[in-house]
Parts: sequence; C-alpha cells; structure tokens
Amino acid sequence: MTVNLTRRERLLEILSWARPHDSEIERRFAREFLDSVPGMQADAFGNRWIDAGEAAPHVMWSCHIDTVAAKGQCQMLAFDSDSGVVSLAKGKPGMSLGADDGVGVWMMLEMLKAGRPGRYVFHRGEEVGCLGSRHIADKEPQILDGIQIAIALDRAGERDIITHQLGARTASDEFAASFAAQVNARGFLDMRADDGGVYTDTNEYAGVVPECTNISVGYHGQHGPRETLSVYFAEALLDELMRLDVNALVVARDPAEIEDDYWQQWEPRRTQRRGEYHGMEDMLDAIVEFPEVAREMLLDLGITPRDFEDAVWDALDRDRDGDDRRASERDERKLSLMD
Repeated sequence: MTVNLTRRERLLEILSWARPHDSEIERRFAREFLDSVPGMQADAFGNRWIDAGEAAPHVMWSCHIDTVAAKGQCQMLAFDSDSGVVSLAKGKPGMSLGADDGVGVWMMLEMLKAGRPGRYVFHRGEEVGCLGSRHIADKEPQILDGIQIAIALDRAGERDIITHQLGARTASDEFAASFAAQVNARGFLDMRADDGGVYTDTNEYAGVVPECTNISVGYHGQHGPRETLSVYFAEALLDELMRLDVNALVVARDPAEIEDDYWQQWEPRRTQRRGEYHGMEDMLDAIVEFPEVAREMLLDLGITPRDFEDAVWDALDRDRDGDDRRASERDERKLSLMD
C-alpha cells in the first residue's frame, strides 16, 4: 500500500482503482492494499479476513473488494472541496466511481490501523451475486464462529441502519437503536433504522448471525458513471466508528426465527438459482407489493430519480407517437373505404 498519505488521500487512491470481479486489477489491488496488512488471511475463494483488538471478536466488519466496471483501469477523480463530493472526472458508460464499496474498504483499513476490535472480512464478488459471502456461509462457516453482529459498510445515502434485507428481518430494532445512539451522540450524524434493504453480503449470514446489517457510507448513484461520494460524511462516520463501543451494541434477534411472510414468498437468495420462479404473478405485482424494495434495487443499479424521470417521459412520448400513428392509420382506412 502507498505510504505517507493523508487519510483522505488514501481514500481517493482506493477510488482510483476500477476493479471488476476476478480481474487482474482486482487481484493486484488485493495484494497491494490487503495482503500487505500483517496477519491478513485468505480463504479458498480469496476473501481476506483478520481479527483485531480482542481474542474472540463478536462483531464482524465487512465490505467488498470488487466494483462495477466494464474493465479494470486507473480512473481520474474530481473532488469539490466546497461540497466535499468526489466523482469521476471523465465518467463514461461502463464506468463507476466504485465508492460502492471502495469507501467500505477504506474505512476498514483505517479501523484496522487504529486497532479497533472486530473480525474484518473483505469479500470478493459481491457485485456478481455475493459470491464471497456465500462461499463463507456454505464452505467455510468457521469464519463466522463467535460472531453475533455482522455490519457491512456498504449502503447508499447517509442515514440507514438496515434491519431488513429482501423484505425479511436480519437485524433487530433494538440493535439499530443502540448503534444509532452511539454514532449520533455528538450530533454530527443522524442515522436511523431502515427496513428497506435489498441484498448485500451480510444477508448470507442471517440464518446464523443474530444481527446482520449494512449501513450508509455516503455514496449515491452507484454502479454508473455519475456515482458520487460525500467524503465529508464518510470521514464523519469513520470518526464515530473509531469511538464506537461494540460491547454496548444490543443483540436481540434470534436468527432461527423467521418474522416476515415475505421471507417465505421469496426464499433466501443463497438457496436460489438464477431464473427460478419466486411466487409472484409477474414483475408488476412484485413492484406494486414492495415498492421500497424496487426503489432500492433501482438505486443499487445506479438508476437515479432523474434517469427514471427521463425513462417515464420517453415512454410517454412513445405511447403518444403510437397513438398518433394508430389514429393516422384509422383515418387512412376510413378514407380508403369511402373511396
């Protein structure tokens, strides 16, 4: 890893690496930034993990190494010091800033340097189906031994402490409240429980680990060339995580209990295969029934409200053009019959 950089410079350096899953640049990134950490271990899939701060940690911090990018490359960034927002300097289709989840990688490396307690897991393949966490859950579950709380530093926005993924409860309200009470205590942040989570690595552990969540780390418009990161928020959150007393976090959820009917309609993603029927009549029914999940999935795909608005107007224009064309065809048929 590059040395003698400020904390912010290290974040920007991480974001300069576009690293699609299983690419050579992803492997180089892992060697330079992760394998250089003394004591770092790798499992059979290539996930990296390490314990810090205590002999038997009960909290897992996690992120993912891969980013959404058509190709691995070094990318130029633009940082606005007034707003604290970083973005791509020359974003094009097929590119993304990669704050999802470069900022999570950065936070965990900074916490490791400070000796903050926990088990740190750097997952591979989250963006292509949570492959790394699925490997741990299915093939190397001993990495989860003793873990009571799994926190993924991987969520858009600046507010959310996720209690539900895919509509099913994965963390208790009591846990979310105890986390919020600490990070909000100094008045710099305003984080709160949110039940609109979609799907990230910690969902793979929800049947074993009592409290499985992911929290907002400040990125927006992920997975596309207009992705941004609020650097000032990310730095403020990191400051609060450095102060967090993990022993004061509440563990209240029983992972053996299924609390939501939705879970039974949509089986845990870990047991599904792509293309399987999920019990919904069609996609429209699913969206009408669970609009918040649809919203979060669109955001996770990098589709912004502006993108959606543009698509709506395009659809209306197509419909209007179709109506005009059909009306013209009807008029022509009437004239031909009169002739």
